[in-house]
Amino acid sequence: MVSIGDIHIYVTDFELALRFWADGLGLEVAEREISRASGWARLDFSDGGSIRLLGPVDPWEPGARPPLGTRPTIRFDLTTTDFDLALSRALEHGGSREGEVETYNGLRVVTIADPDGNTFELIELPPEHEDSA
Repeated sequence: MVSIGDIHIYVTDFELALRFWADGLGLEVAEREISRASGWARLDFSDGGSIRLLGPVDPWEPGARPPLGTRPTIRFDLTTTDFDLALSRALEHGGSREGEVETYNGLRVVTIADPDGNTFELIELPPEHEDSA
């Protein structure tokens, strides 16, 4: 049997990333530790699962970050029943929209980049999902 554990996200500015993921997307900071050299935090989703932020790291030489989509990467989705609020909060807290909001089967989806350029899909759930959550 295989199951997924935490998703680790390496960031260059730990405090900025923490604000984006906690305040911008509403994840709960469950654990957090900051030392002189680095910081880490476990942030929990309201319905289970978590991510871990680790940083600061310097993954690319200055000016050497490859354009998004030109290198293999791991992607994940975040789903929401309040698409407009989730999108606006992510953008207000340092995120950026990569491309336009698109509609599939009547639901909206958009690629969001966190302050370090880590991307994920924000996907709207149908209203009836709110009742079952």
